[in-house]
Order: sequence, then C-alpha cells, then structure tokens
Amino acid sequence: MSAEDFVAYMNSAATPYHCVAECAARLEAAGFVELDEKATWKLEAGRKYYYTRNGSAMVAFAVGGAYEAGRSGAIIVGAHTDSPCPRLKPRSRLEKSGHVMLGVVGYGGG
Repeated sequence: MSAEDFVAYMNSAATPYHCVAECAARLEAAGFVELDEKATWKLEAGRKYYYTRNGSAMVAFAVGGAYEAGRSGAIIVGAHTDSPCPRLKPRSRLEKSGHVMLGVVGYGGG
C-alpha cells in the first residue's frame, strides 16, 4: 500500500461504519465474494469471501486450494475498527524541528 493509498483509506474510513464500507469495496476489487451471514454457505477451494454485520463489523477469509471440508484447519487473524479513530484538530498544523505535523484528537482509550 502506497502512502497515498493509506491516506485515501484513512480519509474514507473515519468511523467503523466507513471502515467496513471501504474495506468491503477494496475486498471486492481484490476478488472477494460477499456472503450472507444468515445463509448456508457453499465455499469453494481457492476462493475468497467476506461478510459484514450491522455495517460495523466484518469477517474476511480465503479458502486454501487444498482445503478439504472436515479435514483441514484454519488460520484466523482478528482486528477491530473502533480504535484509533483519529480526527484532525480544527487547527492541526504544527511545526517542530523543521517538520510539519498534524495534530489529532485522540480516541479509543488507553
């Protein structure tokens, strides 16, 4: 991911809802297929899938090419979208030691 792409993502994903929508668009562009969480799934080896819940949560996964139902394992990675949720301060430009920085409002606890 380039710096420009990262900035575009951050601008598009200001809240958990925006994050899920942006990630869904990016996953679909990468060949992922959306699943209905409440439906019975027919997963195929070598395919990539995702589903969302309430517009604020998402699960994405790929089924390996050698996958065998009932015999193969899974690798799971998790993340969450609510923290940090950076917001630029109204007067965010800061200069220090010859560098220009942007001040953000902290959110997310910790």
